[in-house]
Amino acid sequence: MNTKLKLLRDIMARIVEDIDAGNSTEDEAEIDAAIDMLSTLNHGIKRYSKRWLCDNVLHCSESTFNNYIALGIIPKGQPAVGFKELSWSIKDMDDAIAYRKANSAKIY
Repeated sequence: MNTKLKLLRDIMARIVEDIDAGNSTEDEAEIDAAIDMLSTLNHGIKRYSKRWLCDNVLHCSESTFNNYIALGIIPKGQPAVGFKELSWSIKDMDDAIAYRKANSAKIY
């Protein structure tokens, strides 16, 4: 196993042990930041709405987002708890981000 991955695993294991033992002193903001950071490391966990992804990741209209789905650049969204509509992970956006970078001179 990669040395850095082993270090990350050991740190996370200590955090889990502290949580299980009741020794965790993090406040809500710190917990939210940790969840966001860990979700970033593992792009496939946290789910996002089409609107949020358009505004914060792809910087495009919902129409363009729908076109990316039709072209197969973005996979069809998945139902998820807490969403009335389909949702996607950041990892689902990797091809769309690459496509937008490669075609940045075009008008959308």
